[in-house]
Amino acid sequence: MTGSAHRLCAVRAEEDAGALRRTVTRMTAGQGGLRPGVAELVATELGTNLVRHTRDGGYVLVRTAGDGIELISVDRGPGMPPGALTPATAAAGPPARGRGLNAGLNVVRRHAAEFDCYTTRGGTVVYARLGTTDPHRAGRWRFGAVNVPYGGDGESGDAWAVLPDGRLAALVVDGLGHGPAAAAASRAAVAVFERGPVTDLEALIKQAHEAMRATRGGVLGACLVDPGRGELTYAAVGNITGRLLAGGRAVHLLDRPGTLGTHLPLPTVRPQTCPWEHGATLVLASDGLRSSWNLDGHPRLLEHHPAVIAAVLHRDHGRPTDDATVLVVQGTAGTA
Repeated sequence: MTGSAHRLCAVRAEEDAGALRRTVTRMTAGQGGLRPGVAELVATELGTNLVRHTRDGGYVLVRTAGDGIELISVDRGPGMPPGALTPATAAAGPPARGRGLNAGLNVVRRHAAEFDCYTTRGGTVVYARLGTTDPHRAGRWRFGAVNVPYGGDGESGDAWAVLPDGRLAALVVDGLGHGPAAAAASRAAVAVFERGPVTDLEALIKQAHEAMRATRGGVLGACLVDPGRGELTYAAVGNITGRLLAGGRAVHLLDRPGTLGTHLPLPTVRPQTCPWEHGATLVLASDGLRSSWNLDGHPRLLEHHPAVIAAVLHRDHGRPTDDATVLVVQGTAGTA
C-alpha cells in the first residue's frame, strides 16, 4: 500500500474555507466511495472551524485514499474545550443544531468512515477518512502517514509504502531535491519494494540502488517487523529517521551515511535488530522532519490513529524548506 502526497490547504479566512471546498470537489471527481456532496460538506465544516475557533487559522491536508478521500485538519491552538465532541454513541443521532464547534465536528464524524481527534493547548488535529475502502487497516496492522511536498502542493520527492501481512515491511524514501525529478527517484525505489515480498533488507537496498541509477538518486529507510518472533529489523542509507516507541522508551534506529542511485559504490548496509513489543509504535521520517523530534507536551498521543500522530509530529517538527514525510505503524491486538 502506497500513499499519495497530501495537498496542504491553508485556511485563515472564510474565503480559504471556500477554496478548500472547491479543491476537494476537484479531487473527489470519480471517487466511487463517496456520496454526492459529503466530501464538500466535511471540508466546509473543517475549514469553518479553523476560521472561527482558532487564533490564527490552520491548514487541512487532503489526499485521495482508496475509493474516497482523507482530510486532516491541523491548528496550533488554543485547543478544544471539554465536551466539544458529544459521546460517540451520539454520532448516529439527529444532526447537531447551530454552527458551533460541537455541531461542526459531530457532522464530520457522522459522515466519516474513520474519525479521530487529538487536542492539547498546543493545538488540535482532526482526522477524517471518507469512503468505503479503508487503506489504513490491514488485519494485524494499523498505519498512517503525512507526505507534504515543499510548498504544500505539487509532486513530493518523498514516498512511503507498507506491505502488511503476518509480517510487515515499511519503507520511506527521499529523492534528492524537490519536484518531479526527486519524485521519479522515489518512485523507482517504491516500485522495487512493491514487487515484494520483502524478506531481506540488504537485498532490497541493493535492488533500489540499481533501480535509482537512472534517476538523481536518494536516501531510503526500510524495516521488517515479525511479531511472531517479537523482532524488528531496520536498515537505512542516508538521513531517514527511524524510532521505535514502546513502554515509555524510544529506540533510535541507525542509518548509514550515503546516497543510493549514484555512481559511487553502495554504502555498507548493516541491519539493526531490536525487540518488537506488543503496543509498540514505529515512526519513520524523511529529513523534512527535524531529527530532534519528541512527544513532550503530547500526553497519550500514541493512543490515537497513526495519521493523527504523524500530523502532530509534522506540525510541531516539520521543516518548511523541504518535502516532509512521517509514517507511523502500530500493531493491533492480533500482533501480540
